[in-house]
Amino acid sequence: SSGINAEYGRPPNGDSGDFEIEFNHLQSLLPRDKSIVLGDFNFDLLKSTSPGADKFENLMLSNGLFPLISIPTHSSKESNASCIDNILTNNIEAVFQSGVIQDFGSHHKPIVAIFKFSTPGKQIKTGQIQYYSYSKKNVDSVFQELVNKKHELSDKNISPTFETFFETFRTTIDKHCKLEKPKVSKRNAVTNPWITDSIA
Repeated sequence: SSGINAEYGRPPNGDSGDFEIEFNHLQSLLPRDKSIVLGDFNFDLLKSTSPGADKFENLMLSNGLFPLISIPTHSSKESNASCIDNILTNNIEAVFQSGVIQDFGSHHKPIVAIFKFSTPGKQIKTGQIQYYSYSKKNVDSVFQELVNKKHELSDKNISPTFETFFETFRTTIDKHCKLEKPKVSKRNAVTNPWITDSIA
């Protein structure tokens, strides 16, 4: 089954006590595995001496969540670079790749994570249809093309939007990872250690 996703946005001057109550409530609604929580939390994880960031980190860990982003995600002329946007998960083993898209032309940089969730055994027996191949070669090609398009996405004459980035990201994934013809198999390549990136 796929992961369970939740999105959260905390205002810059939001009350940390209210946030803790809401965050714990959110966690009570999510399963203990395959959960993904992402958003603008407005706690700078780059400030190890910040009481708010330290409390947020302890709140994450106490709920079994781990942050996937550890580099700046926000910057402006009025403030220093900070890591206030993040992707949290309680299934760190399923993370294939994560990162930040640089030079996007906005104060907030897009954050990205690719997960490989295993498929339940009962579905493996009935066969699987594979539409995409996320081999290392294909994923590297996706990231390289996004890097080559960063100037296009940050064109000063065009106001970049999340929809613009998402459409570019989607078409790039289709270009490099989508199979020309879907594959049907009784085995799951993720659970087969003899399937290497070059073979996939």
